[in-house]
This record gives sequence, structure tokens and C-alpha cells, in this order.
Amino acid sequence: MNLLNYHHHPLRKQNIEYFVHLVQITKVDKNISNSELELLHRIGRKLGFTDPEIETLIQSTAKSDYVPPYELSSRFEQVYEIVKMTLVDGTIDKNEMRLATGFAVRSGFKENEIPKLLSLLIRGVTEGKDEDDLFKEYKKEIKF
Repeated sequence: MNLLNYHHHPLRKQNIEYFVHLVQITKVDKNISNSELELLHRIGRKLGFTDPEIETLIQSTAKSDYVPPYELSSRFEQVYEIVKMTLVDGTIDKNEMRLATGFAVRSGFKENEIPKLLSLLIRGVTEGKDEDDLFKEYKKEIKF
């Protein structure tokens, strides 16, 4: 049975769809680096996948519909991980930026906020800042 069609719980389905987007980010330059692969496995295990499931998802060419989490903090975390994935090889190209922007839109962030959000995340990831600190900074900038 195809892992992408096997969903016990809505959260698992959401995690699979999100992970597929992470994989798509790594494949945009046609080459998954070792650092990208390591980060995929780390995030995959955090999402509750086994290593064989992670490998199946990485090899999959399936596209999926993404349904973002309800909580802002969870959506922010996922965009943070997308940006982290784009930067893991040291560069972010225009296709990776386009995918990160599209993911932020699908995650429910307002289009006028996305440039600030991505700029904050790129700067923060590059400087090695903690995700929680970046989330607090984001909430201050957007004035929650």
C-alpha cells in the first residue's frame, strides 16, 4: 500500500503532506545533498515517521494537498523548517524561494506579511537563531 494513501489520523495526513513539500524543496535543484537528507530524516522522525517511511516519502514523486495546522505557532514552525531546508546547502535559489513563498501562502500567512516573514526567517536561520525567539520576534513585528 502506498504510504501517501495510508492515513489513520488527520494529523498524520497533514504531516505526510507537509513532509512531501519539504522533499519537493530539496528536489528543486535536482540534487538532494547529504545535509538536506540528514535534515529530512531529523524532521521526519520528529513528525513520527520511521526511517523506511521517510525513504518512501523521499522517493515518492506524488504531489499532495496541504492542509495547514490551525495554530499559528505550528504554521510558523513549518515555514521555519522550509526555510531551514532551503538554506541547509548554504544557498537559496529563486526556485526554492518561490516554493517557500508558495508554502507560506498555503499556510495561511497574508501575502503582504510573507516578505517580512521570509526575510526574518532567512536572517534568523543564517544567524543560528532559535525558532521560538524568531516566532516571538515575528509576533512583535506583526503586532499580535
